[in-house]
Amino acid sequence: MSTDIDKKIASIVRKELKSENYDDDCWLKAFKKANGDEQKAKVFYIDLRTNDLKKQAEKEKRAEDLKTNTHAQCGRPFCVNRYQVVLIPKKSLGVQLCEGCGNTLDQKVNEKSALKEIEQKKFKTTSGQNIQSNKQSEKIQQNIVEKIWWGNETMSSIFWIYCILGGLIVGFISGALTAYFGSLILIVLGIYIVWANTGLWRSSEKFKKLRIKNNQAYGWATAAKVYVVISYIVSISQLGNFLREIDKL
Repeated sequence: MSTDIDKKIASIVRKELKSENYDDDCWLKAFKKANGDEQKAKVFYIDLRTNDLKKQAEKEKRAEDLKTNTHAQCGRPFCVNRYQVVLIPKKSLGVQLCEGCGNTLDQKVNEKSALKEIEQKKFKTTSGQNIQSNKQSEKIQQNIVEKIWWGNETMSSIFWIYCILGGLIVGFISGALTAYFGSLILIVLGIYIVWANTGLWRSSEKFKKLRIKNNQAYGWATAAKVYVVISYIVSISQLGNFLREIDKL
């Protein structure tokens, strides 16, 4: 609520108190709350009437906003901002990109559902619930596989941390354990490579869309996809050589 609107509301309430021209509904509630004490009722009336006028102002603002804007959300299950309701210009529906996944915001939300989501968001913000740090760590650990798989991390992070560094670590551990578990350990390595490469490919797609939107070059996205293709070719080739070595034994 803007300062100008707050001042306007305060002016209305002050005039009503001075002229004793009260809003009937608010005055009855205040009078009842004050147990018939008129002076106390005036104090309660200020809060009740102020809240009532603020709700009216918010309703009028929403009605004005919806003339040129609409509520939308990204309903994709892999998006980090999934189901988050945002207000965008009507002409941007199906054009504006989601900040969470880079895909278009093409899912329109009706006013009733949007208001419910906004109220829930306000409640979470004002409730002041503290989340323990160990629960936050647990949440990050639970979501990291999904986050990378759907490419909801920066392209550079996925490439350097998970494809290069992570690939070297998992490859080294898999090679060391081959003597104990045989070729079965390669399944773990294969799953990791597919997971990291899929995340890189999807992240590069989102990077490309954002760069196109800003009329910028997206050469790194193409380079990332080339890396994924080469990575699969090399991995399949190495797997073939490994299996041939096993056959010889």
